[in-house]
Amino acid sequence: GLADKWYPHQESIRVPLIIRDPRMSADVVGTINEELTLNIDLAPTMLAAAGITAPDHMMGRDMAQLYLGTEKAQTPNVASERYLPHDDATRWRSEFFYEHPIISHKEYIPSSEALVRKDYKYFYWPDYKVEQLFHLAEDPGEDFDLLDTRRDGGGVGNLTDEQLGVLTDMRRRFAELKKVIQRQQKRNVIV
Repeated sequence: GLADKWYPHQESIRVPLIIRDPRMSADVVGTINEELTLNIDLAPTMLAAAGITAPDHMMGRDMAQLYLGTEKAQTPNVASERYLPHDDATRWRSEFFYEHPIISHKEYIPSSEALVRKDYKYFYWPDYKVEQLFHLAEDPGEDFDLLDTRRDGGGVGNLTDEQLGVLTDMRRRFAELKKVIQRQQKRNVIV
């Protein structure tokens, strides 16, 4: 990634994870799973493997449901501050909110935020009030910002109806998740 792992680019946030679990069936061993897992999922997964229920205030989920199935893995006691009401604890996440604050000053490492999905990624640079949108399915290297007006074919006015719908939905969901995070931070919940 650029300047260590501080920006929400794929090279910074996509890190391989290898799991060896004796409960895993032979047909799953050695397979690749493309689900969106986060570092906050590690502790609940290890606790569940040890037969310990993760505390309600702990963020993250038991990843074992991805290789054991939901009936064998611990599903979380869904606390209202952990997931939004429409989330289903038996399904795996389809998106996540990314946030990195300023390290020392914005000229050095500006703060960045993002809504990450498998097919699209929405960036917001709060210090500069700049948005970016990448279609990961077509542009996995994030080379073409669909909102960049300096490039041929870029900018909101050049988006297809589908892309405009994605941008509208991602802006809405980004704002919704940002409010959840802000509420958690006000309650001194570590995110």
